[in-house]
Amino acid sequence: MQLLTFTAGGLTYAIEATCVVEVLPAVPARSVPRLPDYVLGVVGYRGRLIPVIDLAKRLTDEFSARRLSTRLLVVEFPWREGSESSQPSPKARLGIVAENMVSTLRSDNVDMVFPTMHLESSPYLGRILRLNGQTVHMLIVENLLPAELASGLFAAAPEPPLP
Repeated sequence: MQLLTFTAGGLTYAIEATCVVEVLPAVPARSVPRLPDYVLGVVGYRGRLIPVIDLAKRLTDEFSARRLSTRLLVVEFPWREGSESSQPSPKARLGIVAENMVSTLRSDNVDMVFPTMHLESSPYLGRILRLNGQTVHMLIVENLLPAELASGLFAAAPEPPLP
């Protein structure tokens, strides 16, 4: 399995590369009032608006530093349309701003694995891996947004186009 690595708050995190649609330079987001501070707003992506979160702010109390290596990851967000549905929305996309997004690692180089901690306050934290002497914390993408926030950001049905 390929892992895309990046940093937030000085720590290294990773997500499975299979959920990444595209990696882009970080661009300013259009803010949306009354959202949590880690939701930066929305950006235009391939003809539609997608919500963007700042990963460092979600995981720590600091916003991501704006560096050349700071990127916008567009990921498939496996949001489920309604609690009774087991089918993810095929078009849900989430933008994630993260720092030092410069490398991929193969999970077959894992030296050690610490199992997933089930923390109510941080449901997005997965296993901790030791890869090539580097400690990497896996993130569970579908848990980055609370369900209530996700249902507000990802409408169940697309709005009709404006005339």
